[in-house]
Amino acid sequence: MIFFNPTLMPTPETALLFMVHNPIPLENYEDHEAALYIQLHELISRSKAEGEDPVALIEEYLEVYYNQGHTAEEIAAFLIGQDKMIHALSLLRSNWKTYSPDAQPESIAYGGLSKQAYLEQYGELNLRSYLETLNTLEW
Repeated sequence: MIFFNPTLMPTPETALLFMVHNPIPLENYEDHEAALYIQLHELISRSKAEGEDPVALIEEYLEVYYNQGHTAEEIAAFLIGQDKMIHALSLLRSNWKTYSPDAQPESIAYGGLSKQAYLEQYGELNLRSYLETLNTLEW
C-alpha cells in the first residue's frame, strides 16, 4: 500500500518526498520517518543497480562532500542527516503534530493533480528525482 495523505503532504513536492510504501497505514511521525529511511535505502540501491553513482548525485544536488562508506545504509544515513532533509523532516513532523485522522477527508484532487497522478509519479520516483524535489523545498 502506498501511504498518501494530502494533509501531511500539503504540496506536490512534499507529496513526492513523503509518499511511502508501507503494508499498513502510518499512525505517527516516527513510523513515517522509518518508512522514509527504508525508501531512501531502496532508492539508493536501485540507483546503484542502474549504474548511477548515488554519492555523486547527492553531492551534486545537495552541494555537499561525502567521504563515508559506500553501502546503501551508510549513504541513506548520510542523506537523512543533511540540512535539506532535516528541514523536510521537520515540516513532516509539524504536520503530524496537527494531524487528526478523523478530521481529514481523503482528497481525490490535490495541488492540481489527482491522487492517481501522484501515485503514478511515485511509481516513477528515483534517487535523482527525489533529490531534485528535495532541492526545491523552500526554507
